[in-house]
Amino acid sequence: MSRSTMRWPPAAGRGSRSAVVWLLAGAAAAAAPPALDVTTGFAGRSRAGAWTPLMVSGARPGDELRVGVQDPDGMFVWSPPERVDAAGGPVRFHVRFGRPAGRVRIERVSADDTVDVTVPAPLPSTTEVVLVAGDLPAVGRAVRLLPRRDGGRPAVIPLPTQADGVAVVAGGSAMDFDAVDTVVACGSSLGAVESGVLEGIDAWIRAGGRLVLAAGTSASAIVTAGGPAAGWLPGPVAELVPLRRVAAIETHARASGLAERPAAAGLRVPVLANRRSLGGVVDVFEGGAATDLPLVVRRAHGLGTVTWIGLDLDAEPFRGWPGTDTLLARVLGGGGIEADAVRVGGATGPRDLAGQLRVALESPGPDGGIAVVPFAVIAGLGLLYVGCVFPLDWWLVSRSGRPWLAWLSLPALVAGFTATVAAAAGAWRAAPPAAADMRSAEVVDIDAASGAMRGRGWLAAWRRDNERLDVSIDASAAAQNDAAVTWFADSGPGFGAIDGAVAHPTLAATDSIYGASLAELGNVAVAARSTRLFAAEWSGVAGDVVAADLARDAQGTLRGSFAHRLPFPLVGCRLAHGGWVYDVGDLPPGERHDLATNRGPRSLAGALARREAMKEREAAARWDRGGTDLARILEVAGFHAAAGGFGYTGLDPGRLARLDLSPLLPLDRAVLVGTAAAPPDGWTTPWRVRDAAGRASAATCAARVYRIVIPLEAPPPRAAGMPVE
Repeated sequence: MSRSTMRWPPAAGRGSRSAVVWLLAGAAAAAAPPALDVTTGFAGRSRAGAWTPLMVSGARPGDELRVGVQDPDGMFVWSPPERVDAAGGPVRFHVRFGRPAGRVRIERVSADDTVDVTVPAPLPSTTEVVLVAGDLPAVGRAVRLLPRRDGGRPAVIPLPTQADGVAVVAGGSAMDFDAVDTVVACGSSLGAVESGVLEGIDAWIRAGGRLVLAAGTSASAIVTAGGPAAGWLPGPVAELVPLRRVAAIETHARASGLAERPAAAGLRVPVLANRRSLGGVVDVFEGGAATDLPLVVRRAHGLGTVTWIGLDLDAEPFRGWPGTDTLLARVLGGGGIEADAVRVGGATGPRDLAGQLRVALESPGPDGGIAVVPFAVIAGLGLLYVGCVFPLDWWLVSRSGRPWLAWLSLPALVAGFTATVAAAAGAWRAAPPAAADMRSAEVVDIDAASGAMRGRGWLAAWRRDNERLDVSIDASAAAQNDAAVTWFADSGPGFGAIDGAVAHPTLAATDSIYGASLAELGNVAVAARSTRLFAAEWSGVAGDVVAADLARDAQGTLRGSFAHRLPFPLVGCRLAHGGWVYDVGDLPPGERHDLATNRGPRSLAGALARREAMKEREAAARWDRGGTDLARILEVAGFHAAAGGFGYTGLDPGRLARLDLSPLLPLDRAVLVGTAAAPPDGWTTPWRVRDAAGRASAATCAARVYRIVIPLEAPPPRAAGMPVE
């Protein structure tokens, strides 16, 4: 286990202290706890830019602690305070590492003592993370088979358990697993995982995560144990039967030799009691139809997906079979629509869609406002300044024969170029009107099956003068909970990005401090005529928001009708399922829309790519990597894979990957997408921004997207290889 142990008194404080204070602190050291143990992430493994659980143990009972972690500017962001219980138990925090080797400090609030601690460096923000629950070495080999445009490899991290003698930091919050892209779990190992950790994984899946569960004979034990893991199975297990033929598994894994392995003769697999009414898609089955003996099933779980493999891949005959690697590679994403895409070398612009969203938030809106001085102007003025200083100024002074003139010409040049730069800044980055000081965008997703709701919001705050802001999410709104506000920065090693070699220079050098919760971030400094960007996330309960009788017909298109019960109208609605999209139009609350009145579906990929007919073929409009249309960016990020992924945009989704609902479209789910002008509190991201004097500022929402995931009614059983419900 990776951990750091530091002793009080600290080596440095937040403010200056005299030598007398340090002597007194040294005299009081005997009363301080002997040591602090700090554990981050998954046994020390974490990821920059993602929420990370951090546990501090060894503090004195009753102590109130804070944890400070550097943001991309190198400034410390201090967590909400947590008090050590009477037993002196460990204290848990959530932090975000904004630097590749950022410093971490722990403060004892009551004594105003701080200490620097050393923790393992987080993984780069662009690294994909696969978390493995169980002993499955094949995952490490499988990820090497996945195509990577940047030449890197996903990081495979084992999920620690107390049985391993490792402190388990992750708990029952989806935020604990924010750094993870995919969880691979072995059914035989779930019994050793704490129930709180399983609840956290379940919440993470429902919020848009992806789980691969390999559970063959171990599926019966999962059903018996109950809990969140039982809901990851496609259904209850009726019995275990011998698997006589393995041809379907070998074909899917594109490998042979499984039947010849000694343990293959005794291979047993579960028979699902509801195999004739499964929800989702059966990828592998044995028998004449997909409902005979499903072996690999993909299904929706909240806003995320679960892929169940009805085989114990951590046991023989699969543990030593080479086909296990390729089977997992296919399940984890190998051979997808983006496999042949190649990153364009030397391409300019943002690194991913999240970076493009950041640029768009800082760009002028329809009402004018924030504008960036073009780089060509900055570079041209710099080169002109260098040329005027030398050789022009040197040549003029030399020709005059009066060297003392340099004492006049140089200050004149400096003053002249300073005025020129100020004029250029005034021309391109003019002060926006008050309404454009802050721009925001948001996406609100609702799972109609469970009534759960999640919101993601982004805010750019521009200031004319040096200011300190308090930025928060109003958690008092009835439908809001688990709210968190944080900084928003680009991923990767670029200038000002999370993985940059040096911190982003800023004139606003001051710490930010959370209030009582992660929903309240205070004392955020904003330099004059600059922008600070923030991201927020929250969850809530929407209740019963849809009445629908949608079903899939034999052609794979939808039939039926639906109506939403949101307390506000949705504008410009479209319904997406499979590879099709249906233009619905405006929908007032309670008004039922029958798909029979539509003129028919059209290609979803074509609609997202804005394809237009040109003579005898279709041509897709090229994705504009410099585009600043917030609604357009969120539209494509919300169905990035369905639009063609990297092959269309030339960008990875970055931090917006969790917004992509494309994996739900081939399953028994349809997604209704619309916008709203002014929804009531509880249905939108309630930004609250105040300056040091307590004056409130309102943000102009430039893009607000609502998406409702609607379950389909179960159709009759389908032919082999077709999706089944």
